[in-house]
Amino acid sequence: MEIRVIDFDRLTRSYSNYRDGIKSIEGEKNEFLSKLGPLKKEMEDIISSAKSGLLLDPSSQRQKEVRFAELQQEAMQIDGDFKANMRELHDSLNKKTFDELSEIINEWAKENSIDLVTGKMEVVFATERLDATDIIINILKERELYFEDSEESSASVSDQITDSVTQSQS
Repeated sequence: MEIRVIDFDRLTRSYSNYRDGIKSIEGEKNEFLSKLGPLKKEMEDIISSAKSGLLLDPSSQRQKEVRFAELQQEAMQIDGDFKANMRELHDSLNKKTFDELSEIINEWAKENSIDLVTGKMEVVFATERLDATDIIINILKERELYFEDSEESSASVSDQITDSVTQSQS
């Protein structure tokens, strides 16, 4: 029985279609953040005027309080939509990436009479000779689907997703 393991995280980081998807998601992220900018500014202006010591008549004070509550509600809605959208985009990208890479791996495994290919994370121990990650990366290079993974982009795929959603909360 021929068995091989794949470092799917490394393979994903090296896959150009995945990187293109991440760039697209960053564009979506920036669009959502631009929606929050004006709300944040108006809320800061209301807070600044309240801290300035200027006395407002009760009617004006109440209007500002109501407006602040409206802005806060709108910001929370945008934030909720953003988080849901980011999760959906990342889930979709991860599924698409897994399906595409699986197809490449399956093709290679059939051509090379490999009986079983499993993810490196699921394996407790395997000798280096069973690791086929570099072979698949070479196939990506041949098909011009390779992305050069730099030191700064070496965070795991799940870390990148977590970071993207976490940054949206700031």
